[in-house]
Amino acid sequence: MEINLEGLDKDGGISFQRKKNFGEKQESEVKEPTTVEQPQVDKEYLERQARLEAKLVRAKRVNYSGFAFNGSTIFIILFGVNQFITDPTTLELINFIEWIFKIEIPYEEFIKIVELWKTQIISLCGSIQMFFIYYQQTRQRMKDADTEDTWSFLNKELSKVI
Repeated sequence: MEINLEGLDKDGGISFQRKKNFGEKQESEVKEPTTVEQPQVDKEYLERQARLEAKLVRAKRVNYSGFAFNGSTIFIILFGVNQFITDPTTLELINFIEWIFKIEIPYEEFIKIVELWKTQIISLCGSIQMFFIYYQQTRQRMKDADTEDTWSFLNKELSKVI
């Protein structure tokens, strides 16, 4: 049985003296000119994306500002107005005003009206905030779809629903 010792040193280790075909492959690879084609940059596309990004940033600002305003309004209505209405000093103040000016203030009716308006204002703030969220989402989808025409985009979206 013959053992193939090709590529090995006399003591059985790896021989670094014999290099078979390594130089030829490297030379042939170096000799061939390689050209890497640069992808064509569409200036119109980049400008359109920049405009769409600016509109998206504005939509995000509107959404976050609306969230701050609407959230604060809801918080004040839920906690601030209730705190004012249920505060014992408010009732004392109303009684004092009635005593000084000799008038009758229907405080219970006032509370009912405030409670009714609280519900309406909270609903209004929630609806406005949902509009701002949808506005931001629409601008994001327009940027992803690479379209600037708002009405054609909305028509396409509505045709998907119908």
